[in-house]
Amino acid sequence: MSPSNLLRTLALCAIMLLATGFATAQNPPAAEGPALWTYLAGLPREQRIAVLEREAKREGTLTIYGALGIDRAQILNKIFNERYPEIKVEFVRLTEPELVDKVLLEQRTGRVNSDLALSTVAWMGLLPPALAPYEVSSWSEFDPRFRLGSMKDGWTAIVYESLPTTIAWRTDRVKREDAPKTLKEVADRKWAGKVGTTTHLENMMNGLIGVMGEAPAMDLLKQLAANKPRLYSSTAALSQGIAAGEIDVAYDFSGHRPVLLKAQGAPVDWVFQDPLFAIGITFSVVKGAKHPYAAALYMDYLTQAKELEQLDKAEGGRFFGNTKGTYNNKLADYPKLTPYTPVSPERFKQLNRTAEDLFRR
Repeated sequence: MSPSNLLRTLALCAIMLLATGFATAQNPPAAEGPALWTYLAGLPREQRIAVLEREAKREGTLTIYGALGIDRAQILNKIFNERYPEIKVEFVRLTEPELVDKVLLEQRTGRVNSDLALSTVAWMGLLPPALAPYEVSSWSEFDPRFRLGSMKDGWTAIVYESLPTTIAWRTDRVKREDAPKTLKEVADRKWAGKVGTTTHLENMMNGLIGVMGEAPAMDLLKQLAANKPRLYSSTAALSQGIAAGEIDVAYDFSGHRPVLLKAQGAPVDWVFQDPLFAIGITFSVVKGAKHPYAAALYMDYLTQAKELEQLDKAEGGRFFGNTKGTYNNKLADYPKLTPYTPVSPERFKQLNRTAEDLFRR
């Protein structure tokens, strides 16, 4: 073949490849399923975003089941809708057990009404059968501890933010130098009847056992329980409790809440807890979603570094796993941070029974 013919042949092949790619991008799979996620995973980043934007605008809406306070969900939706005002976001607020039960029930009955699940890492021992395997375009940028599942596993969840545990105290009742800074100090009998935490004790218990070992952790938990902490049903309720003066000290307290209280002028100060844990808050597209492109776009957009930086400015006191961003709290500055991990159903039941015996009876 002559050089000129070779060049014409190569040019023709290039045109055909471009045309094929264009046609594929213009005609993505219409329904949610393995073909859709494989298709999206195979697209270059910019092309994938373009497809998601186009198809999400056609869908026009998505429904989120979220174990998250309405006030915090509104911040996420505001950031998303500033960029995509034509996509309506319906947020259904549920407790974590309610979310898991509802998502799994809809999956079993084939009546899926949610598109995106917003949960915590702790429930990833139960939710994977109901989750789709969408890896966001920034997947490789995330600290591996903030990625769960994979395309190969058949499901994914990405930790868009992680809430570190803190100890907070009333500054009108407790001097900073006297305030407890560690869980061992919280266990001191002088705090009996003056402390509070949430009813979600299983994560803390599992984390302490992992860090300290079974026997030392159980000894510390018994000491904490002996102080008869007031138990609140949620982090928001715990925040209200210390703000109202119902307790003097809060522990295993999600970091964004005392940061907000202090910024609002409440007589509250805080430190990161020792041992320092963090509960990951996850996005996952729901398997069988009616609006898979809108769900994937929401998840993809809000896990980009620049959007997480915006979220960090809106709400302090948290960690972010996208390593391309610049945040107030840098993961590298906290080498002893231990993220809470998924708890299997069997392990959760065991921890729940122990929590009942120690803290609730």
